Amino acid sequence: MKAVIVGPSAVTDTLAPVLEQRGVTVIDRVDDNSQSVHAFFEQQKSKPDLVLLFASEDFNETRSMICGLQILLGKPILVLGVARSVSEVVQIMRSGAADFIEMSGDFIFELDESLCRLFDSEKSTRRSGQVISIVSAVGGAGQTAIASNLAVHLAKTKQRSTVLADLKMSGGDAAEQLGLSAKQTIADCPQHADEIHTVLVNTLLEQHKSGLKVVAGPAYLGSHGIVPAKSMKALVSLLAQQHEFVVLDLEDAYHAEQQAAIACSDLVVIVMRLDFPCVLRTKRLIERFEKKEMSNLYVVANNYIKGTSIPENKVESVLKRQISAVIPHEPASVLNGINMGEPAVLEFPRSKFSQAISKLTELLLTTTKPEAANVPASAF
Repeated sequence: MKAVIVGPSAVTDTLAPVLEQRGVTVIDRVDDNSQSVHAFFEQQKSKPDLVLLFASEDFNETRSMICGLQILLGKPILVLGVARSVSEVVQIMRSGAADFIEMSGDFIFELDESLCRLFDSEKSTRRSGQVISIVSAVGGAGQTAIASNLAVHLAKTKQRSTVLADLKMSGGDAAEQLGLSAKQTIADCPQHADEIHTVLVNTLLEQHKSGLKVVAGPAYLGSHGIVPAKSMKALVSLLAQQHEFVVLDLEDAYHAEQQAAIACSDLVVIVMRLDFPCVLRTKRLIERFEKKEMSNLYVVANNYIKGTSIPENKVESVLKRQISAVIPHEPASVLNGINMGEPAVLEFPRSKFSQAISKLTELLLTTTKPEAANVPASAF
């Protein structure tokens, strides 16, 4: 296991041999200030397996540093320091630390215990979840129906730990389409990234009978900026640590918090109708993604009507990209499911729509998760 120490050089010289004896190799050290840490890890081609952070006298600065490291690395962080109160330790753990090691007591014993727990958890921990963003270049393409049915199918039929997050900040209704009445919505997400932790995120989750968990969209016609970009990235990253799949129902690909969500995504599914205005705007959206060197784009043609919709081959020639899946126009199952608060894949599993969702799910499941699919939000 390779580690980086964030703290004074004098402490590193003392701690490095102790860690070496316990199977942890210290590969580098960085000063404990935000700018140095951010610059250091941004330049690193390979991530360490572990970060040891020496707590600052400024409690809030330590919490902020933990959150920043989690966003940058997503690796275990052991915090070393002298706790002034139990409350401080709790807050440090809630900020995302894997453990707090008290330096005023039996430090070596505490370190051994912490590393043993860490080694054991590393052996049994699955890789972080796969983030799938669902987006459309126009409204009315049926994006939310695709997102919710895909997420339910993953959770119920495929028995995968899945969360659906409604990121439509101007007023989303994914939870309502699933028959849920949310107590809290994404609008209740903290404004500051360092305040986002597991306990808080769990309060945002609503449980669907399929096993799917849902983060509901705002219950009012709000405005973008409800959740800042850094907080959005922290939220999506934490959801991906807790679940095998995170399905994001996006508003667009342009606002800052939407871009931050896309930057966390492993796959982006672009939902479109096969009509001229939608084809034109979808082409522009794909070109935007391609300019930012985004790969793993999947185009899904929804509400397909034979003889009325533009033929697939003509659309593919315009987009210069293959259509990954075609979802038939079947209002009897889709709209009835929405009106009843029951997703079509559960209420009408034999419908053509549900069968198409099943095929789309299989396609996405066979996609190998890339090691470096993330695109920085600043790229947009």
